[in-house]
Amino acid sequence: MGEVLSHDRKQCQPISKRTFPTRIRKLITVYYQVQTSAMVKKIFVLILIVTALSIAAIYFVSTRPLYDGPQSGHFDGKYFHYNEPDHTFADHLKWLWEMKTVDWPEWIDNPPMPAPIKFVSGDSLKITYINHATVLIQTDSLNLLTDPIWSMRAGPFSFMGAKRIRAPGIKIGDLPKIDIILISHDHFDHLDLPTLRTLVQRDNPRIIAGLGIGELLASEEISKVTQLDWWQSTVASQSQLKITFVPSKHNSGRFIWGNNRTLWGGFVIEGKAGNIYFAGDTGFGPFINEIKNHFGSFRATILPLGNYEKRWFMKEEHINPEEAVLIHLLLESRQSIGMHFATFCEHPEQAVDAHVRDLHKALLSHNLLDSDFWILRFGEGRMVPD
Repeated sequence: MGEVLSHDRKQCQPISKRTFPTRIRKLITVYYQVQTSAMVKKIFVLILIVTALSIAAIYFVSTRPLYDGPQSGHFDGKYFHYNEPDHTFADHLKWLWEMKTVDWPEWIDNPPMPAPIKFVSGDSLKITYINHATVLIQTDSLNLLTDPIWSMRAGPFSFMGAKRIRAPGIKIGDLPKIDIILISHDHFDHLDLPTLRTLVQRDNPRIIAGLGIGELLASEEISKVTQLDWWQSTVASQSQLKITFVPSKHNSGRFIWGNNRTLWGGFVIEGKAGNIYFAGDTGFGPFINEIKNHFGSFRATILPLGNYEKRWFMKEEHINPEEAVLIHLLLESRQSIGMHFATFCEHPEQAVDAHVRDLHKALLSHNLLDSDFWILRFGEGRMVPD
């Protein structure tokens, strides 16, 4: 067993080609062509039926109501919305038509990093960047994890979706016990079901997210979910840590249809360590001033730095480094930390390291130092100064 036989052409020929007369061989060939054609047609029809049923199932799942609460300034009874106009279908077509991607590396190796410590106590604060929008926040003896994703792709299936170009900076098995998971919105790169299942089975954490996410997770038998509207708060039962869901300028949806049926946003964490802001995905908007007026200054702001080109299209959904620096200034942040970069190849119209150059340029223009706004290595953790 295991031996590879030599490929002798004469030995590998069908018997019919060596022994049957030409006419009989032609008849057999025609017969098999007809049979094959009929079989191909049957297979093709079967594929069409399966595809149609799959599309119908996805349409049904992706358009069913996920939240049926009272109407508000950002919920019309069926869909959530930000106060500014959303992209039209024509905008999406124009963006796709104009898209000019740049090459990203197939894979980037991360330098080895030590496993995170189990916890930090009191008013200490440690931030560890893991990958994409996944950040470990450790304070007041609690471990909070934002938008966790360890899957190879950000998509509905293992073969579909934006492909990872580097491993998470920390192995999921090396994480300390996670007490709370914060989900900013339901896009696949922020709400990754395989990762959530693993963490729920391992640690049974409390999940805090926007309205409608609980119904989505209930179908996965994940029930320990607290759903919040914008400006609603909850308190961690283990401490007096207060977590508030705040507005962001983005959208939600996991398929082509049925978008904006769940609420997106960011989080403000108030505790002994001071105020911490995790922005999730967001464009720039007046809600930043509202956050400042509501909470005051911040010890740490965790802000996205990627996927911001083309600007005319992406500005409604993703801040660029210049706007990230403006948020740092507006919130009077003691320390900002970048995230959401160089993890998945998501329609990249900027180089894989463009965020580094663009952030440095923005900091210089506002007389700030690189040390004011960290870009951590994947898996790197730092204590945040008070």
